[in-house]
Amino acid sequence: MNNEINQNNDLDAYRAGQLSQQYANANLPFVVVPGEGKVHTFPETLDRPLQLQQTVSLHTAKDFIGYVNRFADKNSVIFVNVLGGKIQAVLDYHEASPVEEYGSNAKQRHCLHKAIFNVEQTPEFKKIRDKSGESMSQSDFALFLEDVMPYINQPAAAELYEIVSTLSAKTSVDFKSGIRTDNGQVSITYNENIDANAGREGKLNIPEQIVFGIQVHRGGSHYALPARFRYRIKDGNLRMYYDLDQLEKAIEKSMEDTVTYIREGKVIDNGDGTETNLSGVHSDVTILEGSVN
Repeated sequence: MNNEINQNNDLDAYRAGQLSQQYANANLPFVVVPGEGKVHTFPETLDRPLQLQQTVSLHTAKDFIGYVNRFADKNSVIFVNVLGGKIQAVLDYHEASPVEEYGSNAKQRHCLHKAIFNVEQTPEFKKIRDKSGESMSQSDFALFLEDVMPYINQPAAAELYEIVSTLSAKTSVDFKSGIRTDNGQVSITYNENIDANAGREGKLNIPEQIVFGIQVHRGGSHYALPARFRYRIKDGNLRMYYDLDQLEKAIEKSMEDTVTYIREGKVIDNGDGTETNLSGVHSDVTILEGSVN
């Protein structure tokens, strides 16, 4: 009785193996283990795999476009996660065509050939982003401003250098109060102790707003990123920080420009009076805002 059951299982397994070859439209080697009723296939013996399974990570938009254009067809889809900074192409995406036997408007495919482009934020942008809202002593704030001075559009470099110099020099003073003036600055009053019996009052003027001119994503354009200057005075000590305005909008705008480049291509100035045209992806590749596993 058991032998008969095993023979039936082996026969069913053999038929399943034959069927797998039929659906694969290829001669896929397989064996049926007697008594187990299991089919063991050997796809690694084929000259080419039956299905393409590959995930590639690209580091630049140009290379992402080049890879997609090499392998894409009219059913390929690119998914864009704007705030997540991730762009993913599924090159063997489902075919949008009616299939009567399934009663469906999509002919399914494996969706196993993918190209991923993680749009990386620049180190200088991450530094400015991460310091937003962080309270610093005046000396630390001076060091920070000096470090990011190349990325500050407003105030002008000469004015910014004077602020940094004043913050670095006035470390042994008692700060009293601060007011916002009509010319868009913050005027902070301090008392500098000259000796035991005398003192000298001074003022530290700092712009109410700092504007960073910065590249948000690697290879992208530069954007104006405004930040509001903040301060706190407690027991004569000054704490300073800034709050970035419209941070998410800057990230979103930079990503939108990257997606526009991927979709339409762009023209770059070579700096010598000539231009270079960079192509985008094929026009029949669909680009959607979203994500896919």
